[in-house]
Amino acid sequence: MKEPEAAPAAQGPMRRVLGNFGLLLRGRGVAAVMSFGATALMARSLGPAEFGMVVLIEAYALLARGLFSFKQFHAIVRYGVPLHDAHDTQALQRLISICRRMDLYACIASTAIAFLLAPFVGSLMGVEPNHIVLLTAYSLVLLATGNNTDIGLLRLFDKFDVLGRQMTIGPGITFVGVTVAWWLDSPMFVFVAVLAFAYITENVYLSWRGRREYHQRFDTPLKGAMVKLSGMDEFPGLRHFFWVTYWQSNVDLVPKRITLMLVGSLLGATEAGLYRLARQVSSLLSKPATLIQQVIFPDLTRSWHQGSDDFKLIAYRTVLLGAGVGLALVLVGFFFGDLILATLFGNAFVGAANLLVLLLLAGTFDLAGAPLRSAAYAIGLAGKVLRLHIVSAVIYLGLFVALTSQIGLMGAGWATCISVVLPTIALAILIRRSTNNGSAPA
Repeated sequence: MKEPEAAPAAQGPMRRVLGNFGLLLRGRGVAAVMSFGATALMARSLGPAEFGMVVLIEAYALLARGLFSFKQFHAIVRYGVPLHDAHDTQALQRLISICRRMDLYACIASTAIAFLLAPFVGSLMGVEPNHIVLLTAYSLVLLATGNNTDIGLLRLFDKFDVLGRQMTIGPGITFVGVTVAWWLDSPMFVFVAVLAFAYITENVYLSWRGRREYHQRFDTPLKGAMVKLSGMDEFPGLRHFFWVTYWQSNVDLVPKRITLMLVGSLLGATEAGLYRLARQVSSLLSKPATLIQQVIFPDLTRSWHQGSDDFKLIAYRTVLLGAGVGLALVLVGFFFGDLILATLFGNAFVGAANLLVLLLLAGTFDLAGAPLRSAAYAIGLAGKVLRLHIVSAVIYLGLFVALTSQIGLMGAGWATCISVVLPTIALAILIRRSTNNGSAPA
């Protein structure tokens, strides 16, 4: 392995966390502006019904990918940070080799299943028969998505600037492509093609940067017998950690993908389009929540293993910061939600204004709870987090179907709020008990 760079501990923990968060937020901010622009133009060009059809097609592919994702980047950080700090090069390379094999198998499986099941699932979602071909063809974009290991490498080696730039590629291509399609008054399949090209490009770039980082960090790539000897049994708890994060990622798909498809099935493509737009605006909170998890996980893991007081400092301060930002945006949505939707997407989408307020409130709890999940993973409570979120997901799905069937989109909003409040409070109690008891890392 090449000469290590300055240890991350050389910086103050919160300064480092905020610095890395700033790198990702800058990329996500640029991406958000372009995504909003592309979504607005697409909505105005296609109208609620066809726009809803496009988002259902996209949601199906992302759901199929998520169902076969073991989130190897979590394992790269959880098990790779101690190896990297100890300069155990070969063990780290064997860990990476395991994750790469899983990436390959998951990529092939998700593409095949999505392609084969597209006609059946499409009819259940309410996709029109003449658009089933688009749904099936779009599934092929999943061939470019075998890069969970590369994400983990970039996080492990503190390359959040690369991740920040990567976030702008897909939205940038989408914005340019959708602008041209809108200008030319193109049919729906052109917009779907633009989304597919953007998704493939950003994933190929991520894979290239991850592999490039690997070859720059390691003088001698792991080959031959050493690769064959790479097995999960070498890393105590790794197999269990993979299963926990796999099921956790599937539980996370409930609010992200499955509910959108449920809205399409229960209320139709038009309502699915309105729900998607409200979610798009509320992503001002949900996207930073994901970024916070990415940024603080390495530092929380390192602090916990070192027995540092920085663990509580990082976790609790980011919780308070997230809650404050979230509540401010809830107030903005309450007073200006209808104006925001009308300005961005047109008067046909103003009906989602009240839903937007509820989703912003849910996003506030999600943003405040993001550091808590990373903290729980860092101290070895991933299994308890999974069980907690499974219970929450079951409650959520039951409430979502019942309330949406009875009161429409507002039912979806209330179900979302209830489902995020419960696990956030429970996580705070769980972590407080564990840290007060001085539990050893698992």
